[in-house]
Amino acid sequence: MTFKKLQNKKIMLLITAVTMLTLLISALSLNARAGEHEDLFALGNQAYAAGKFNEAISHYKEIIKTGGVSASLLYNMANAYYHKKDAGQAILNYKRALFLDPGNADIQANLRIAQKDFGLIPEPVPVWQKFFNIMNMNRWTWIISAAFALFSLFFLLRGIIPVGIPPTPFRAIAGTLLILFVISTATVTLQYKKLDLGVVTQADTRLHVSPFDAASSPTGIKNGTVVKITKTYGNYVFIEEPEGKSGWVQRKAVEPIVTP
Repeated sequence: MTFKKLQNKKIMLLITAVTMLTLLISALSLNARAGEHEDLFALGNQAYAAGKFNEAISHYKEIIKTGGVSASLLYNMANAYYHKKDAGQAILNYKRALFLDPGNADIQANLRIAQKDFGLIPEPVPVWQKFFNIMNMNRWTWIISAAFALFSLFFLLRGIIPVGIPPTPFRAIAGTLLILFVISTATVTLQYKKLDLGVVTQADTRLHVSPFDAASSPTGIKNGTVVKITKTYGNYVFIEEPEGKSGWVQRKAVEPIVTP
């Protein structure tokens, strides 16, 4: 082996060693962070059980800062806000939890209870739509991709080996994949419409006729109301609620259910 080849081999071994060390450190860091989040979640739950709802919310928010969100975390935080009588934040976090886990019966039940107790009108959910709520939008999107990929691969194989697949099974499999693709696409389209929904999170929020502080505000909107955000202008957003009310409100008074 020449000196140059030996030197190249040493360099490759060094790169491999550094890469493996980096992966190991990353794995250990992730494990440590996961353990930290579990501890915070446990502390939050303990505080919640003791009736220390502000403390529980503080622990839950700390997890969100460093580890993101989950349906169970948002659900627990919504319950804490509910006991604090904070209608806006309670409804907002129930809604966010449902976006991640739309078929969760516990979240659905507590959301209805909260809306009833706060004097809010729950949005009606058609029976046929409950089927589409068995999974969240991300999972339905994966199904779309998988169904399309398998459908395309199946036709490709059919073209390569036209006599290898009998016509009847081919039609049955292709038809099933096509139906799955259509259903998944329709579901994602329905859930995509939720991306422009928000929740009023401030009490005494007034609806202005134009996006200016000096504009008249003949009516208000309840804290915790689910609204559709249609446009923005400066520090204001234009919202519409299911009962027909609409108007401009300060942007800080409404928080989107699905954050960017």
